[in-house]
Amino acid sequence: MSQDFLRTKKNLDPLDSRRAVLHGFRLSFPAGRGIDFVEPSFATLKRDPTSSVHGVSTLLSRVDADNLDRQEGGYEIEVAATRVYETGEELRAEVYVPRNELPLNHPEGPCSERYRAVLVKGAVENGLDEAWIELLRTLPVYTPSAETLALRAAVPPLSVLPQMSIAELREHDGTSEAREVYTSACGYAFAHKPFFRSHWGRDVTFRNVLHFRGINLDANDDGGISPFPRLSQLMPSEREYALQNLDRLLHKAGAPIAVLRDFWEEQEGALEGVFSANTMSKLADAASIAESRVAAAGVAAILGAFHSPRRTSRDLPPCLLASLPPRVARNATPAA
Repeated sequence: MSQDFLRTKKNLDPLDSRRAVLHGFRLSFPAGRGIDFVEPSFATLKRDPTSSVHGVSTLLSRVDADNLDRQEGGYEIEVAATRVYETGEELRAEVYVPRNELPLNHPEGPCSERYRAVLVKGAVENGLDEAWIELLRTLPVYTPSAETLALRAAVPPLSVLPQMSIAELREHDGTSEAREVYTSACGYAFAHKPFFRSHWGRDVTFRNVLHFRGINLDANDDGGISPFPRLSQLMPSEREYALQNLDRLLHKAGAPIAVLRDFWEEQEGALEGVFSANTMSKLADAASIAESRVAAAGVAAILGAFHSPRRTSRDLPPCLLASLPPRVARNATPAA
């Protein structure tokens, strides 16, 4: 991974780094060891005396090392010998290995497009071996099946589903035993209790896009409030990632129980291949109002030139049409 990724996504401050090769392991994506329909196979190390893994050994402070250990809580820490690119010297480094190792013949699965991009970007930026970079570029990635795409296409029209507000959705965040847990993705609410507590009682689209873009979630996630990401203004790859999170809920929970009104008020009336007939959209009204204000400002400026030389036109309010809210847009460089 790139050093910038460690800073931006992992919230770490690397002190130093060395390009190195770890022998006796290979990069593995065990089938079924991930989040189905989104990130089906997470990366791990698998022992293999005939293989090696290229990467970057990073020096961290004790505070940051403990922080990273907490983030990677599903692994054991093992000290292993690596070989530094430049000098060939041995460098002892901590590596994360599976807590419960799988059989050597356990099948491999696809990683997500998001994760492959993270690996390739880091390898290129650090100048790792070209053959290793090519191996990463050719990693198989998950694509939705015909069945999954059919489920996505069969989502009920927005007009036939009940509407729910942000406040009403938040009432189902698991704090009351009397209420079932709800979660929402891409503006569709489901009666479902996801594994991640941070997904309860909110829409997860903003969080999904932060994750795809490699932005630290703890520091930037807003809990699913307005303004929401505009689906039309997301990159195709990150929009697809958000939709895959919707796919997972369709598989796990069935049909949505409602639509999140606040979310759909901030989307267009339609987006080809994604949704249509969104009568909740307020964007058309907002555009008309903005056009009227521009015209009125122009007339006022002309009249002011004749009647009040000291009069200046007022700034129009900023238009919040960015794919991500302004509070994080400055850090939200799309992944390659």
